[in-house]
This record gives sequence, structure tokens and C-alpha cells, in this order.
Amino acid sequence: MRMKNYFIDGLKDSAIFGVSFIFLYLSIGANGYANSLSFFETLSTTLFVFSTPLQFLLVQSYHEGYILIPLILAMNARFLLMSATLAPYFKNQSIFRLSLSSIIICPSVFSGCISYFKKSSSHPFAYFLGLGIPIWLVSLLSTAIGYETGSSLNSPQLKEIIALVLPLQFTGLAAKHYPNLKEVNSYFLGFLLAPFGLAFAPSYYLLILPFVIGLFMVIFDEIQRKKEV
Repeated sequence: MRMKNYFIDGLKDSAIFGVSFIFLYLSIGANGYANSLSFFETLSTTLFVFSTPLQFLLVQSYHEGYILIPLILAMNARFLLMSATLAPYFKNQSIFRLSLSSIIICPSVFSGCISYFKKSSSHPFAYFLGLGIPIWLVSLLSTAIGYETGSSLNSPQLKEIIALVLPLQFTGLAAKHYPNLKEVNSYFLGFLLAPFGLAFAPSYYLLILPFVIGLFMVIFDEIQRKKEV
């Protein structure tokens, strides 16, 4: 299959994840407006950061300054792990191309790529671009629209829509990993733990839960490894 076809496959798969990004980034734009950030300040969080939980944290806690630095470092640690996992697939690409495209790495793009590369990895970078660029562009546009429409989008109704769309997105992500049950189970574990995280740490559960789930998966892998020995 030609490189163009891999790019088109990425474009097709981006539709699975892109819908939820519309609602999420409309909300980020509206939150930026509600918290008195400028249009460029709000848009730049998507343009240069592109990390949904970190952007919500930055937009909603903009004036807390240096207190946010440890949280930002902790949240960005996952991008090191995602990049290290993707690196073997992109080893033939130049540093310049990788640097320019690094902004489109996010959990949804990472998950979609890993799932696809297990089936076919002849032109992984083309698929990565096809998957990530539309999601990033849609997120930029949604951030801008969310800011310009302001308070009309910063409403309980939008929050209810996001609460409905997010589980659908992660269900789609989990389905992409089938029949790898270990990875599907990690999503299922997230569904189970999310209500408890929201109840006990509503401001930071998006930061804490991934580490908790990762710890559970490491323990599970270690138990499985000992059984095989």
C-alpha cells in the first residue's frame, strides 16, 4: 500500500476521535473567555500545548503562576513516554520533521497509532500525520469559536454534552485495541475508577487517574511475568 493510502487511513480514523475534540475545545475557548484571557492566550494553549487536561488547568488557574509548574511537569511526563514508544516507528524521519509534528502527539493520536501499527507499519509517519493534523486543526478552530461565542457556550448544557461525548470517544479508542484485552482492560479500569477520582479529587483526578491505572497495569504485568517463569 502506498504512503498516500496510509495518510488517508489516518484521515478516516481521525473522524472517530475528532467529534469529541470539537466539544472539548469549544469548552476550553469558552473558559478562556470566562476567565478574562485574551483570544491569543486562549488559542495559544491549543497551538503550543495541545493537552486537554493541562489546558483546562492553565485556563482555569491562569493567575496561580509558579504553583502550576510541578503539575505541568507531572502532566507532561506522559508525553515523554508516548514519544519514546513512537520513536522506533519514526526512526527514518528527520529531527526537523519530528520537531514540527510533535505538537500533534496526544493520548488519542498515540492510542490510534499504536493500535494501527500493530496491524501495519510500512508508512507509520504518514498515518500519524493523517490522524493527528485534522484533530489538531479542528481543536484550534473549536478553541477560536468557543472564545468568540464566549459565555453562550460556557453553560451547563455544554458540560452535559461533554460528559456524554467523552465516554463515547474512549469506547471507540478501546474498540480500536481489540482483541488486545490487556489494553482494553486499561480503559475499562478507567471507567470504573473515574467516578471515585471525581468524588475525592475533582480538581486533579485527570492528573492522578492515569498514574493509578498505569500502576495497576505494571502490577498486572509483573504478576503475569512471574506466572510465566
